[in-house]
Amino acid sequence: MKINLILLCPLFLQLFLNASCNKGQSSSAPDIMINSSVFEVVEDTPEAAASILITLSDTHDKLVTVDYSTADSTAVNGRDYIAVTSGKLTFKPGETAKPVTVNILQNSEQKQDIFFKLIFSNPKNSNLSRPAMTIKIINVDYANLVWSDEFDAGQLNTSVWNYEQGATGWGNNELQNYTNSTDNVRIDSGYLHITALNPSGSTYTSGRITTLGKKEFTYCRVEIRAKLPEGKGIWPALWMLGGNFSSAGWPKCGEIDIMELLGHEPSVVHGALHWDSNGHVSRTNSFALASGKFSSGFHTFSLVWTPNRLRWLVDDQQFFALNRAEVISFPFSLPQFFIFNIAVGGNWPGYPDQTTSFPQHMIVDYIRVYQ
Repeated sequence: MKINLILLCPLFLQLFLNASCNKGQSSSAPDIMINSSVFEVVEDTPEAAASILITLSDTHDKLVTVDYSTADSTAVNGRDYIAVTSGKLTFKPGETAKPVTVNILQNSEQKQDIFFKLIFSNPKNSNLSRPAMTIKIINVDYANLVWSDEFDAGQLNTSVWNYEQGATGWGNNELQNYTNSTDNVRIDSGYLHITALNPSGSTYTSGRITTLGKKEFTYCRVEIRAKLPEGKGIWPALWMLGGNFSSAGWPKCGEIDIMELLGHEPSVVHGALHWDSNGHVSRTNSFALASGKFSSGFHTFSLVWTPNRLRWLVDDQQFFALNRAEVISFPFSLPQFFIFNIAVGGNWPGYPDQTTSFPQHMIVDYIRVYQ
């Protein structure tokens, strides 16, 4: 039998081209993958939205669509999020991923995690792996008290606090020798007293206590009520370091300074963040009293630390904030411990002179941590 190859070649060519164009695409209906039954979004997300990626199990040679909408649960439309009444996802041939975006509202009156539903329906050229998912809005108002020290006991609670000791300069060319003496650290009448002394000549002693390995937190609201010292070369601080300090080192462990004061500027406190991004990086801001000094009375120094943001406050007045996107190589998603101390001298505050009087006290009424 004689075959006409000239007539068959175009037919083979067309079959080959069709197969090439459809390579990697399925003619069978793919699944619309709702990969999790619960999707979490933090209440103060900088984007102010939950963005949920919906995927197909395979590419497809036809247009794939699915409708979606939201339904209240403990989260309420208009108060906690903006409802979607008639959304539609459209996957063009070859596309396998599309986001669903729902706007999130920050509700300061809500003090717990809340939920709403994202419902899928009417799939075209596709199958639903599940009909709905739950969106969990993680609350960041932090109203639940998880730990406090009111300093009511007769002595420092060493199941919570460590004494740090020594006269090493502490990385800042400081002058003090930290001790565990009650002359430098003591509890008196419901207050913690950290005291800097000048026993003789150029000899200085002070106190430095930490919660390393005993009380460490990630994401919280911290309130510390304290009365601060003053004087040239006096440097009190209420601050935090990453619990991985011994392995990661500084600044890779991250440092959060809730409050620092330079004694020659007794009406100004500073908040700061230190981290590593191919070297030490820091951001700082300050708060000044309208009148008076921080040594004249008690003030409350607060930090609100969420997955997306850190905020610093004095007496409930915010004076500094940083979003996660502003902190490259963000190390602040790991536990940190507290440090309370008074340094004497150092690169930043300078050194005591004839105007500096001793003793100088930092008196702490309480520390409270909420999550």
